[in-house]
Amino acid sequence: YETCRLVAAATGVAMNQVLPFSTGVIGEDLPTDPFARSIPGLLSTLRQDGWQSAAAAIMTTDTVPKLASRSFTADGQKVTVTGMCKGSGMIRPDMATMLAFVATDARIDRTSLQQVLETAVQPSFNSITVDGDTSTNDACVLVATGQSGVDVADETTPAGQAFRQAVNEVCMALARAIVLDGEGATKLVEIFVEEAQSVQQARDVAYTVAHSPLVKTALFASDPNWGRILAAVGRAGVEDLDIGQVRIWLDDVCIVSGGGRDAAYTEAAGQAVMDKDAFTIRIALAQGQASTRILTCDLSYDYVKINAEYRT
Repeated sequence: YETCRLVAAATGVAMNQVLPFSTGVIGEDLPTDPFARSIPGLLSTLRQDGWQSAAAAIMTTDTVPKLASRSFTADGQKVTVTGMCKGSGMIRPDMATMLAFVATDARIDRTSLQQVLETAVQPSFNSITVDGDTSTNDACVLVATGQSGVDVADETTPAGQAFRQAVNEVCMALARAIVLDGEGATKLVEIFVEEAQSVQQARDVAYTVAHSPLVKTALFASDPNWGRILAAVGRAGVEDLDIGQVRIWLDDVCIVSGGGRDAAYTEAAGQAVMDKDAFTIRIALAQGQASTRILTCDLSYDYVKINAEYRT
């Protein structure tokens, strides 16, 4: 409340028009003296092209600032969607621990804007995990200034469609950047689950695999340990799962079929995929037609070091 009051007093807006965002050590009181000292100077240095500085300022254990921007033309006017975010550890749905700020000069009502945001975050920020842990702080904000004069509220118009695509692409790019910069991460891994009874079932399987310490450490070691992946699928809570019907691939290399190692699989083929910096684990459940995909990373020595030394 005090930080909101300070900003409101300095900018001449109502206190409830100030939105606070914070990450840090959970449970520790945030000192407000630095806010009182810094807000006047920060206001005097605001500028339209200050995205890079702002993205760097919100970094915590992030190693790089995270930015994305897309533009399109409608009614002869350029429309831009630009966003920044921070996040590196304690990352899993729903969003935590991350902050994302996306802004556009398109003109759109609040209800439509909220719908656009909810659609965009589901396959992006709500489909990533670094370590399976969550925090008390996360947020994703989409702001529309209307300065371009281009109305994008109607999703059936070319402008409305282009706007929604731009927002989706910005959110996906930022979410991908979070996983790429996961604490200590060396691998970017997409887990694609198909032939599930429902999307929720597919997500349950995907996250069980993604959150398995044994799978994640195998990813770090570039070890094609197919048994660890299959074991995670088996304990994901899929009712009436026929393990003999499950198939698993590393990119295009089939590693599991018939309840065990695929007959044509060779360790060399699996190793070639695992040696890559980015690849896909595809899991077919033989249960139905639903599917989902999430992004995750490996678990390295540096992840332990970063979080063991977080307060020291």
